[in-house]
Amino acid sequence: MSSYIQIPNSITTKLTKKSKLVEALVYSIIRNEIKDKSLKASIPEKQIADIIKMSERTVNSYVSDLKKVELLNEPERKQGKSGYPYNSYQFEYLKKEYFYLLPQFLEDKNISPKLKGLLLFIKANCLKGTNYLTFNKKEELHKLLHVGKNQLLADLKELESKGYIRYIGKSLHIINENFLLFWDQDMDNITYKIIYDFCLGHDKVPPIKRVDGRGKDKSLSWIVGAYTDDYERLRNDLNERCKNLPENLSLEYFCQVLRNKKPTREDKACKPDILLN
Repeated sequence: MSSYIQIPNSITTKLTKKSKLVEALVYSIIRNEIKDKSLKASIPEKQIADIIKMSERTVNSYVSDLKKVELLNEPERKQGKSGYPYNSYQFEYLKKEYFYLLPQFLEDKNISPKLKGLLLFIKANCLKGTNYLTFNKKEELHKLLHVGKNQLLADLKELESKGYIRYIGKSLHIINENFLLFWDQDMDNITYKIIYDFCLGHDKVPPIKRVDGRGKDKSLSWIVGAYTDDYERLRNDLNERCKNLPENLSLEYFCQVLRNKKPTREDKACKPDILLN
């Protein structure tokens, strides 16, 4: 199995049937079977059926839908050791517009396959490099998520009660650890995650990265330059210097508080972009 699963954000626009949430989960299950750089994956449909607790016929229908929208290619049929043929799918490495998912999520028995698929749809609609999205009214979330309206609020309530999501003002946050902000454990990413978690711990919406052409947020780079990998000192300074957080947080704010540096006009002009890995 993979160390992580790449899921394209396009699942929310390509999958349109009533069964699309579970189809997104089936796609994730198949893609999780990538074992090496060949990016090939194979898994019997019976095994998928056992995972999602549905019939093989239903799984076959979902796989057919995934092929129709080109999330799966036409598989190569191979002969298994037991004498039964199986499908081998060829994937591409995604370079943009995707998110990371840990395989452990697929084994979670605490929520239904449908709710797992809903979490995938939420993540695909999060602001780039974050685990949250913003909205005007909860009643309009179905438009943002491209899902049906009638059951959505009840499903979100269940996810909230089970500790998978939370609300902060007019923002919806995934707080399940299987949804990663990044994969590469470099100092920029770790520092950002510490600030991100600090904000959540104080019921504040975390700031987003505003990167330049090199994929760097200058305010974050200044913070990293001051602390390098001394993450304990960073956490201590956040607790000591950021006791009264404003409502609208930015990395420029943390840079000023932690390093006494203000962003330049050029920094402010940077647009929000993807959290690079």
